[in-house]
Amino acid sequence: MHNPFYVSSYFSPNYFCDREKETSTLKDSLENGRNTVLLSLRRMGKTGLIKHLFYKLKEEKNSYTVYVDIMSTHSAQEFTDTLANAVMEVFSSTTKRMFDNMMSFFKKFSPVMTFDSITGVPQISLKLADEQQTENSITAILEYLEKQNKPVYIAIDEFQQIVNYEHKGFEAFLRSNIQHLNNVRFIFSGSQQQILLNMFGKYSRPFYQSGDYLKLERIEKEIYAGFIVEKFKETKKDILREDILEVLEWLDVYTFYVQNFFNKLWFISGKTVKKKDIDKTKEYVLNEHEFIYSNMSNILSAVQYKLIVAIALNGGIEKPTSKEFINKFGLGTPSTVSSAIKSLEDKELVFKENGKVRVYDIFFEKWIEEKHRHLL
Repeated sequence: MHNPFYVSSYFSPNYFCDREKETSTLKDSLENGRNTVLLSLRRMGKTGLIKHLFYKLKEEKNSYTVYVDIMSTHSAQEFTDTLANAVMEVFSSTTKRMFDNMMSFFKKFSPVMTFDSITGVPQISLKLADEQQTENSITAILEYLEKQNKPVYIAIDEFQQIVNYEHKGFEAFLRSNIQHLNNVRFIFSGSQQQILLNMFGKYSRPFYQSGDYLKLERIEKEIYAGFIVEKFKETKKDILREDILEVLEWLDVYTFYVQNFFNKLWFISGKTVKKKDIDKTKEYVLNEHEFIYSNMSNILSAVQYKLIVAIALNGGIEKPTSKEFINKFGLGTPSTVSSAIKSLEDKELVFKENGKVRVYDIFFEKWIEEKHRHLL
């Protein structure tokens, strides 16, 4: 009996909770020739949603789907290699004729080719010498996809990464190539929402209004609870719905942390989940990162650490520069707090949502509540 709560990868629709409306919205946009900007907080499930959609589209066999994760890229050249390998991965699993056609296409770039030691999938590096070669290669790849016999849907995950490339004018170059495509549609996905909103919402930016917007929100508690009950039942375990709802509330229905928690709870529990199992799991998730969380006071400045503790203890704060909040936790001056919040945002330790500054890592927030509750 395998654990039904997947944490690090997408497995199949049977282990994917809800997102029916979002899946339909993305599918409709792609099939009707519109690009989409997919926004979400980190670890809210945007990558899982994309892979869920692509799983369904593959079953229909009416399109080709290409998933490109550029989070680890630092240059336009790395972007090009990542795109090329994502394309190769898709077409290497099609017919021999198409595979041979694809290999013939890439040979003109004189690539360095290797094969993945585990999957056997070919990997290429185009060894691009300059910006012009990079641009020509991307143009050629997109033209190749444009000529395919079925629509091609490309999801570029963590798309905001391109603003960090040194390649001058890369954003404008990419937009000019994409806007002329008819057979290729895009999902531009990312977790740094403000950067994406600037890219697609500012008149002066190349990608201005070049896609629909879809904001990924939390899954409704009742729907998530029903899914969790079902997964326990399918694996011959029983759990009370009210216990699930209590945990969902504790975790703020944050997808990654919910999956992680119930993965551990499923493993720890017997045929019937008891309160002690839930308490044991809570203790486990707080203790497993103890060495990281306890070291935060050494990594952050004194003000930054005091501030993140104060934010966590309040479950988020609407007015972090208010006199009452600053005095209660001894945070100094409003300008000091504003500067510390900016630093914590840059480190992706806090974020702003619905007018509140909140701690990103739910487990870290709960750890702080346990260790520093005496400050309340």
